[in-house]
Amino acid sequence: MRITFHVSDELARELKEAARNEKRSVSSIVAEAVQFYLIEERKRRAIDKMLDLAGKGVVSDDALDELDKMREEDENRF
Repeated sequence: MRITFHVSDELARELKEAARNEKRSVSSIVAEAVQFYLIEERKRRAIDKMLDLAGKGVVSDDALDELDKMREEDENRF
């Protein structure tokens, strides 16, 4: 899939240099970075949700099920 986005000139230079140094395409580096971001963001949301459930004083009976569900989604996502 093709996606267009804009970055600063400095970031573009650094990205091209990293691609050259690693003998990879700019696209592959950007795809990896986006994938990493999305995984980390899902983890952050899962942690926030778990802390919210724990912060209620009593952990919900379905808290472990919810955690397992989030882990399974991450494993199957990519």
